[in-house]
Amino acid sequence: MQRLLTGYAVSFNRRHKRHGQLFQNRYKSIICQEDAYLLELVRYIHLNPLRAGMVEDFRALTDYPFSGHRLLVGADDCSWQDGAYVLGCFGKKVAKARKAYLDYVQAGVAMGRRPELVGGGLVRSLGGWSEVKKMGE
Repeated sequence: MQRLLTGYAVSFNRRHKRHGQLFQNRYKSIICQEDAYLLELVRYIHLNPLRAGMVEDFRALTDYPFSGHRLLVGADDCSWQDGAYVLGCFGKKVAKARKAYLDYVQAGVAMGRRPELVGGGLVRSLGGWSEVKKMGE
């Protein structure tokens, strides 16, 4: 990822005759060992444009081009993205899985910003999503 992002930043800076950092922070990857945590992350990340005011409402997420949400709801067919695993967590039949995914993501709208998901630090330090959930109980 570092090579990809550095290459993009250099290219962008040349095109726009600028210099300096393009991204605020370094790329962070987190270990995702449990499907329940994966689904929470997918929901949280796919709702980011709504929380940031980049889209007007939940329906507008389907038109937001910079998210895997479009792929999962069937609005886009990106050859470089594979949503089969995530959709498979919601059901065996694609249509039912997409409906269940939409319902799941929409239920997250009311949850707002979730500190336990930001950056993955808490999950890394406690030993997984199940440990984080136990602490909340």
